[in-house]
Amino acid sequence: MEVALDAPSRLRTLVDAAVAGDREAFGALVEPSIPRALGAAAILTRSESDAADAVQEALLSAWLGLRGLRDAEAFPAWFRRHVVRAAMRSARRRAQVVELDVDVPADPGALERAVAHRTLGRAFDRLNADDRLILTLHHYLGLATAETAELLEIPTGTVKSRVHAAIGRLRAAYDAEERR
Repeated sequence: MEVALDAPSRLRTLVDAAVAGDREAFGALVEPSIPRALGAAAILTRSESDAADAVQEALLSAWLGLRGLRDAEAFPAWFRRHVVRAAMRSARRRAQVVELDVDVPADPGALERAVAHRTLGRAFDRLNADDRLILTLHHYLGLATAETAELLEIPTGTVKSRVHAAIGRLRAAYDAEERR
């Protein structure tokens, strides 16, 4: 979810313009981040529609809170924080509903991959929202431990132990799903 801009000065210019009310500048700031934001939100909420709602909520929150951004160069991480928080709020208030995909692939290898993917998805659904969050930040977004710690406002050692524990719980949930 990084903003792809050519220079920090361009980033500052866009942030300054957005703070002044320029919606096009704000759009230029967030547009490169939207696909990754939707992907992360979908993983966290386990729903495409809830992910879209969470990203929309994050966009509104970021727009309204832009004046509070102290360092323009921190915009990508700051916006990511809005997305993660909105997705987590959605995930915590959403009941466990699993969306079914009924497409059957013609290739037998694709079918095996689809079954493994579905099993992993069901195992991931068994995790609590905090485990889904830490695994999404670490594996999907590829954040460094220090960046994850800063985003979650926890020590780096806690990030490491939570990732390790969440992976263990995911393995156990996957094994349980395979036995079903």
